[in-house]
Amino acid sequence: MRDGVRLYADIYRPSTIERVPVILVRTPYDKDRYAEYSSFPRSAAESGYAVIVQDVRGRFSSEGVFSPYLQEITDGYDSVEWAAALPFSNGKVGMQGCSYLGAVQWQAAVMNPPHLVAIFPQCTFANGRHFFFFSGAFDLSWISWLNGRLPDIKRRRGTGTEDSIEEKAERQWSVHKWEWLNFRPLKEFPLFKGLCPYYYEWLDHPDDGPFWDFANVEKKHAEVSCPAYNLTGWFDDGYGQPGAIRNFLGMRRNGRTPQARQGQKLIIGPWTHCDPTSQAGKMDFGAEAAVDVPALVVRWFDHWLKGIDNGIMREPPIRVFIMGDNTWRSESEWPPARAKPASLYFSSRGAANSLYGDGTLSRIKPKGTKPDRYIYDPANPVTDHFFETPGPRDLRPFEVRNDVLVFTSEPLLQDMEVTGDIQAEVWASSTAKDTDFIVKVTDVHPSGESQNITPPLSGVIRARYRDSESRPALLDPGTVYRFVIDSMSTSHVFRKGHRVRVWITSSFFPHVDRNPNTGHTFGEDSEMVRATQTIYHDARRPSRIILPVVAR
Repeated sequence: MRDGVRLYADIYRPSTIERVPVILVRTPYDKDRYAEYSSFPRSAAESGYAVIVQDVRGRFSSEGVFSPYLQEITDGYDSVEWAAALPFSNGKVGMQGCSYLGAVQWQAAVMNPPHLVAIFPQCTFANGRHFFFFSGAFDLSWISWLNGRLPDIKRRRGTGTEDSIEEKAERQWSVHKWEWLNFRPLKEFPLFKGLCPYYYEWLDHPDDGPFWDFANVEKKHAEVSCPAYNLTGWFDDGYGQPGAIRNFLGMRRNGRTPQARQGQKLIIGPWTHCDPTSQAGKMDFGAEAAVDVPALVVRWFDHWLKGIDNGIMREPPIRVFIMGDNTWRSESEWPPARAKPASLYFSSRGAANSLYGDGTLSRIKPKGTKPDRYIYDPANPVTDHFFETPGPRDLRPFEVRNDVLVFTSEPLLQDMEVTGDIQAEVWASSTAKDTDFIVKVTDVHPSGESQNITPPLSGVIRARYRDSESRPALLDPGTVYRFVIDSMSTSHVFRKGHRVRVWITSSFFPHVDRNPNTGHTFGEDSEMVRATQTIYHDARRPSRIILPVVAR
């Protein structure tokens, strides 16, 4: 690297003396293990590519100190240019990989390395504001992720003992996860002290601003010259879906060159994070749902790195899986222009608490219905005990709580396709100076099962960031505000006889941290106070869900 630090890599080469294009994979998870679980390096080498799998700075065999994501901008550039200059390389470099391995592609691309021709990022972010924090709420999965990185960090510092064995770290997580996730105040969490200083730096910057530029890909789309094939799933981790969509749209608008703008692709399947198979949660979407990603990656690079006219760029730029129909469909734009907004308004007689309440959803705008109230107690949050099991499932265990307002439509008289971006408009007040509101949209089957159609980490807003994530403003307790909650995208068919359900609450722990309702500086509270939340749905303040409905 430019500062003299050496990064180590494994190289897989085809059996030829000719110079060939290079596919670079950069990982923090150990290049040796990558070869154990992925057949991609060998299969791509058999297809005529040199594949380089590199440990990023500060991980496993590579030198230096690990600083997640921040280091990958210049290191990515330097690694691409190093790969292009290798004696077996023809100077054309592509990058591919999922999650962190997807993020490093964008972070290199924003530096515009001359020899980076194309990338294939999967399930990664476009902006740290839907990755580290999500609409202002902190993503607590960072605790488990960093715990998994500790063994190598301790080994490199010479402080590793028995607990530096990765399997031991996983067992520690199994034993201590609820203790760790419940720890307050967040900034005093002891596990990462002296080991992961960046964790505390993230917590010190809850507002958007220059600190987060290292993770703001979409701010730098105008610097990117390479085509990208973006992949995500309808049940991806919270950042993956908005990341793929926003990078695709932003690059089409703002990419540095016509080729970059026109060379964007997007595919969204019924998948969880980095798992493009037919099974998501307990739902099997059929054999057609699975995609052979390694083969698709090779096809992508055959066009861009080898110049093979295989037709991939004559195909429509977007491919989405329609859940319910369980079929693929090509699109030319996102969201589809033929998807028309349809409002379903909340209504009740003031008792929409739980699925046993009287909350309804209707296309008819309410006139004079009573507001609904619930008490949000951060000491007793809505808790997902199966948070490590992604995908669609029955959410009724959450809907029986009185701190969850539930609004349900009548059975549909015909199929209704919802494809595009869902938005909630919620009129609410709180007795707190700051609090959270969380919206979920579900498909209620005739059996009563209430199935989520979006990831758990979606439909969230922290009240102080209702107008701006860079200029937070506390609430005036008792004042009614309009909250617009988005980052909910899907393609789902509600079948005839099914119902649409929307529920509102103020916590979904441990997907995001619990708002203590105090309005104090983020991460410094041990104190937690209860708040009374009021949701309004009358003629002047018509709370609603806005669905992008495609006529069938």
